Amino acid sequence: MQVKLPAVLGVDVKSRLGRVRQIAAPPTMIDCRAVKYTLGKSVGHVLQNTSGKNLLYLFPTHPKTTPLPSDAPVLVAKDVSVDVDELDLTEGTWVTHPAKEAEPPRAATVAIAARKSWPRAFNFAEEDPGNAVVGLRKPQTGALHAIHAHWSTSSESATVVMPTGTGKTETMLAILTSACCERVLVVVPTDALRSQIAEKFETLGLLKVPGNAVLAEQALRPVVGTLTSKPKTIEEVDSIFRSCNVVVTTSHLVGLCEADVQDRMAALCTHLFIDEAHHAEAPTWKTFRERFGDKLVLQFTATPFREDGQAMDGKLVYVYPLRKAQQEGYFRPIRFHAVREFNATNGDRKIAMAALDELDADTTGKHIVMARVGDTHRASAILALYQSFARHRAVAIHSGMSPQEQQAAKRQLFDGAARVVVCVDMLGEGFDLPELKIAAFHDIRKSLAVTLQLAGRFTRARLDLGDPVFIANIALVDVRDELRKLYSQDPDWNVLLPELSAAAIEAEQTSQEFFRGFGVFLDEVPLNDLRPAASMVVYKTNCANWTPKLFKRGMRGLTSRDKVFHTLNEVQNTLVVLTATDQGVRWSDVESIRETVWELFIAVWDRERALLYLHGSGLNGEYKEIAKALCGQDVQLIVAPEVFRCFHGVKRLILNNVGLNEHLGRQVQYTGRMGSDVESRIGQAARRGAKRAVLAGGGFEHGAMVSVGAAKRGRVWSNLRLRVDTFAAWARAVGAKIADETIDPNTVLAGTLKPEPVGRVPAITAVAIDWSKEVLERPETGCRFSGPGITEEPSTNVDIEMLAREPADPLLIRVFSDRWESVLRLELLPTDDSFDFRFVHVRGVVLNLSLGTKDEALAEFFTNNPPIIWFADGSSLEGCEFTRLPTDDLQPYDADRLQALDWSDVDIRAESQGEARRAGTIQHNIIERLQRNPAYDVIFDDDGSNEAADVVAITVDRSTPTVPRIEVELYHLKYAGGEPGRRLEDLYVVCGQAQRSTSWLANHGRRTDLFTHLLSRNDQRVQRGAPTRFERGSEELLLQIREMSRRSDVKLKVYVVQPGLSKAQASHGQLMLLAVTERFLSDTYEIPFIVMCSS
Repeated sequence: MQVKLPAVLGVDVKSRLGRVRQIAAPPTMIDCRAVKYTLGKSVGHVLQNTSGKNLLYLFPTHPKTTPLPSDAPVLVAKDVSVDVDELDLTEGTWVTHPAKEAEPPRAATVAIAARKSWPRAFNFAEEDPGNAVVGLRKPQTGALHAIHAHWSTSSESATVVMPTGTGKTETMLAILTSACCERVLVVVPTDALRSQIAEKFETLGLLKVPGNAVLAEQALRPVVGTLTSKPKTIEEVDSIFRSCNVVVTTSHLVGLCEADVQDRMAALCTHLFIDEAHHAEAPTWKTFRERFGDKLVLQFTATPFREDGQAMDGKLVYVYPLRKAQQEGYFRPIRFHAVREFNATNGDRKIAMAALDELDADTTGKHIVMARVGDTHRASAILALYQSFARHRAVAIHSGMSPQEQQAAKRQLFDGAARVVVCVDMLGEGFDLPELKIAAFHDIRKSLAVTLQLAGRFTRARLDLGDPVFIANIALVDVRDELRKLYSQDPDWNVLLPELSAAAIEAEQTSQEFFRGFGVFLDEVPLNDLRPAASMVVYKTNCANWTPKLFKRGMRGLTSRDKVFHTLNEVQNTLVVLTATDQGVRWSDVESIRETVWELFIAVWDRERALLYLHGSGLNGEYKEIAKALCGQDVQLIVAPEVFRCFHGVKRLILNNVGLNEHLGRQVQYTGRMGSDVESRIGQAARRGAKRAVLAGGGFEHGAMVSVGAAKRGRVWSNLRLRVDTFAAWARAVGAKIADETIDPNTVLAGTLKPEPVGRVPAITAVAIDWSKEVLERPETGCRFSGPGITEEPSTNVDIEMLAREPADPLLIRVFSDRWESVLRLELLPTDDSFDFRFVHVRGVVLNLSLGTKDEALAEFFTNNPPIIWFADGSSLEGCEFTRLPTDDLQPYDADRLQALDWSDVDIRAESQGEARRAGTIQHNIIERLQRNPAYDVIFDDDGSNEAADVVAITVDRSTPTVPRIEVELYHLKYAGGEPGRRLEDLYVVCGQAQRSTSWLANHGRRTDLFTHLLSRNDQRVQRGAPTRFERGSEELLLQIREMSRRSDVKLKVYVVQPGLSKAQASHGQLMLLAVTERFLSDTYEIPFIVMCSS
């Protein structure tokens, strides 16, 4: 019989706060037989070896007869049977044992003895499995040397990055004993991990395994306190901390303690170890950690980024790459099982079936599925799904269950009764179950930190277990950019996980290099946590070198009570100053009532352009004295008109903030106006000789949306919050414009658009309508339409258009799918001194629109977020705001650029080929022409409601294979209203569709959503048994292109195809409409525009 015996405790003290323990002798295993034994009235057993030697006396209760046997230890264990092959007695209690002292010593005395046993007991010996040497792994040895090297020169917080499974906890144990730490506080994120880590410190893990080459036999195990309840007084802190070498607790618990209790903890500890440091910081926990400012703080994590995406503080002293961990065999290779289903409900079913199939294929019979969901409501639904298959028992573990229910579920997992566990937080750190090998992602974690930690849990190597499998639905993926590659069409996680880990760490190291270029700064305010507004004044300088160390000369009025902190990066010519000035309050003249006012200053000297950029968080000063102190007495503030050069290159600029200086006799009156109609104010004031003082607005630059503002006294700004390094880059980019003397500051605003409120719909032909940005900025799957008697529909299948109208008619908007429609009317509501509008339902389905968790009536949504309507002359209407496009310099579209095609054998009045691929139609003819070009990777028929275009052609330019470029051609077709000629109405709809194409470039997510849109529409058609929309290419190829789009450049080219337009007879009106369309595409996202027509 194999019997596992419990540890012998040298210290075992329980209290309200938790438990303090020290192991005098570890748990052991003996091979023995049981013989019945009677001592007085106590009946038990004596366990003997094969030669009959007594090894242990076992009783169910403490024997009352004395003396007790002395030839072997005595153990009490309740409710045990000796008629088994394996007997676990670890819950038993020693009555006598050679390592158990008759009179237990004080815990503090044992703690002192333990620490005194560690000097010269530690050996940096690496493991050698071939020769059965138990030692340190390579990452552990490297981390230990790095930590000791760091501590030899610095007391700054240190961060150690080691992938999960490479031995972080053992590294902590090694640091405790090799550095002979006097008292360590170990902080972990969860209760489960607290118990696991405390047990590791109690046993010293591999460091005390018999035959280990690291720690000498005479080294004692530490006294470890597990703090489970909040100390309320300093005396309670003393009662547990003074007795221990190590105290283990959670960040939540210490964060809730009173300030004096926290201070006492910090005072009694020499070291602070933080495990799983990637967890987001609560403010209370951050305050607690700051109390260890003069102590040695060590952070362990699998990634230097927290769950909330913020970088952790602390110097990266050691990084063990994930790629190296795989090469060294600490990780098992990951196999990815992709599920592709655009319907979310069907996707859950396919994921569950794939997971159960993997279980059935497991030859070890030990693997367990972890089904990850987003919340407890989803957990119930997914648990019911797995149970409905009745193939393997499934349980759930999450915070919505009672502790008893969670423990019962865990027992089923550990006993092998259940082989599927549904969870929300991936079971939390501290849940150690190596049999977890199949991860089924019903909802995907969006944090790289958590994904790396999870991967480590599933990939730990064990000889009796197989390789891990990750299962996810790649059709519906909404994760941060760096994770999307993991859930792509055919990912190799064994390559991508190390790549992502290395990329995240490299980015953090690059950032740290910039900030490490600075000198010492205020410990309580890390430089990389500063977020200055993108705002500055700019000075022209004439100095050969600047003098940043003389900055105080420019700060007038500082007193002895004021505090000034500064740091300088001499390589980047960047100075950061933080001042804390003591000031009286504005609401009282009482001298004793004062406040501390903090202000941030940043100075960047641009040597190349001889410019000085100055930022002050007050946002209202010129800081001329500081400029003089930094760059000499001859500095010159750059003011109007030169400062307005910052608007250069911004197209379709709409001003929303205008300040004017108007001369009224000898006085100058300043008037300011905000809103979308401010430009009209300029026109009125300019006629009275007013000058521009403040201008701000938004537009497009380099194919992206930007904001920019400038004041005549030299201030420039943008609506951004930046880090110090990105602020410096932004300042230099603006400085390049201001220094460019080829830019005429008086003409940079010539193309400014001028919205103005109207009380009547303009009598201009409307050519297009598109959703507001609130819709376009969301993935199509996140925008859903519903109503009485209809099935909920994603915006993938829903389109919006205007109904034909006479100039005096109301403007009607139709929202529709293939199965229903809803018509709404725009009503303009002018009054004597204001303008307003609303949308009302006219007929059809009364629709609701759901964006995320918000559900709203469509008419109400349109009233709050009006769609944008485009007119034939380039003007637009949003609600009651009408914006006219300046057309003074607009020339007609060059008729020579019209591409005349041969439409023989084509019915130019028949537009769509339909599902039957009908020949002789315009669409079929265009597809045939595209098929002749082998360069296209995908040719796609997207005809139908909410089409991206009638035909979509995609080419992947692989001339730069590391980052290929994706070129998408959108062909918008329209049947002819008659023989080819000069009809303007033949172009209205198709030009409107061309303008709507820009929505696919509104943000980076929309570019990828274009390909998701195509995939989803093909899936829906095929699901109902109709032919595929692919004319060339495949779903698999388009999935690959979609994943490329997340990191590759996507370029659009828009084609208008109208055989009713004659190149020879094109009218001035037609060419002007084409010119307006081309300008819109060019000004916004620099999209090329091509027109195909008849001869």
